[in-house]
Amino acid sequence: MSEREKCLIALAVAHAVQCPYCIDAYTQACLEKGSNPEQMTEAVHVAAAIRGGASLVHGLQMRNAAAKVSM
Repeated sequence: MSEREKCLIALAVAHAVQCPYCIDAYTQACLEKGSNPEQMTEAVHVAAAIRGGASLVHGLQMRNAAAKVSM
């Protein structure tokens, strides 16, 4: 994996864990390694989709717990 790709992954993870210092650091690193804002935005969108998907799955856990209580 290239250094540029590693930085894009790190940028996505920084957004998923919501670390403002990491976001700043990896934004700069991505630009230094040759990424453009469009590529960086795509990485952030992937992180948002993964995090959003996990929230939906945990919604099913809530429904199952609520169903047990309602019995």
